[in-house]
Amino acid sequence: MIKERAVVLLIAIYAVACASSTPAPKPAAAPALQPPSAAKLQAEEYRKALEAAYGEIVAREGKPVAIPTVDVEAAASIPIPDHPTIRGALQYFTTDLKPSIQESLLRSGKYKKLIDKALDDYKLPHGLAYLPVIESAYVPSVTSRAGAHGIWQFMPETARDYGLRVDWWVDERADPERSTRAAAAYLKDLYRQFNDWPLALAAYNAGPGRIRRAMQSSGSVTFWDLLENEAVPKETRGYVPTFFATLTIASDPATYGFQLGQPIDFDRSAVEIEGPLSLRYLASVAHVDEALLRDLNPALRQGIVPPGKITVRVPSKSAETVAARAATLRNEDANVAICSYRLREGESLKRIARSLGTDVDILVAMNNLRSPDAIGEGDAVYLPVRARELGALLSHSDAYYAVKKGDTYYSIAKSHNLTVDELLELNELEVEHKLHPGERLRVTAPRAVSAGGM
Repeated sequence: MIKERAVVLLIAIYAVACASSTPAPKPAAAPALQPPSAAKLQAEEYRKALEAAYGEIVAREGKPVAIPTVDVEAAASIPIPDHPTIRGALQYFTTDLKPSIQESLLRSGKYKKLIDKALDDYKLPHGLAYLPVIESAYVPSVTSRAGAHGIWQFMPETARDYGLRVDWWVDERADPERSTRAAAAYLKDLYRQFNDWPLALAAYNAGPGRIRRAMQSSGSVTFWDLLENEAVPKETRGYVPTFFATLTIASDPATYGFQLGQPIDFDRSAVEIEGPLSLRYLASVAHVDEALLRDLNPALRQGIVPPGKITVRVPSKSAETVAARAATLRNEDANVAICSYRLREGESLKRIARSLGTDVDILVAMNNLRSPDAIGEGDAVYLPVRARELGALLSHSDAYYAVKKGDTYYSIAKSHNLTVDELLELNELEVEHKLHPGERLRVTAPRAVSAGGM
């Protein structure tokens, strides 16, 4: 929902800016406010759309510290074209949307150093550090309706293509450090393909294939041709000018009445531990607040270190303590309710899910399976329950009824306080199935357990 509202902003900026003619782009000697005459038309509608989006994501974190500074490296890194759409976006950002843009620029300081390091490692311009202003406002938890997530708004497929783990346990799109390195690699590849930053940025928004097809079908050579020919979606037509407006402000914030966020260093260390292990227990070992560990490890979706060895971040002062106990922590944790179980003859993941009172889709996701039928007898799976409770939950005693001559689904269901539909569902049967004397039917619905057991 948040991303969709931001899309409204991009379309709005494009509509406002395009009220005037569209000359060919050229380098601007200096940023100047020359908004189109229609810049204020319908501004209230657009203001509400953007403020609703930014209001939701900015409210999730505290206020960063502002500093009066100029990002000289960003200013020199990518030439800023002189184009009406950019001027329109700049006008909008410096008036109606100024409070919202200011919040996002302040938040940039929290991630500026780690983003700049990744950009340096990939030999990319520092101006790209401000792309999250229009993607996510630097909030790692932002998810679009389409499924894009994190400060760089990766879709799952693209994230995996660039080495990020995305599954039930871990979503590294929410990890600012790892997702930033993936974004840098992706932006590097896009620039290699298009050799032009406006086109590369358009491809980041719409996908490289879509941009190439649009160029071929419309005969466009530059992004500005695509814009004039309306060969790309409205969102993309607004996306690129909005980025350049953001870069203009970051390059000389005082001129436009803005302040940038204070770049900060994170006091944290990486420690390899073995899961499953709850962040709640890890916090008690590290003598820190659980909320801090969750903030340092936003990719851990369930609040649990997943099975196997994985690197987690802890405050530097706690790193030695955690490292010393890393090998035994998972055996000490009474908080985590996850165990390993090997399927026996006749068992299926669907039947186990029913026994646990949970959704089979959760078990499929927990175990990174394609479908419930992807495993069988002898295969090991992780289940969202404590090992000491598993036996009772999977016990079949007193849970089955032997069909007698004359029994019907209705009579059996009624005698066990079930509906016919419940009886059929418990046994994976259709009503057309004919009952036979001696047939065993499950008649006791198990108690439900939560996914992860936390």
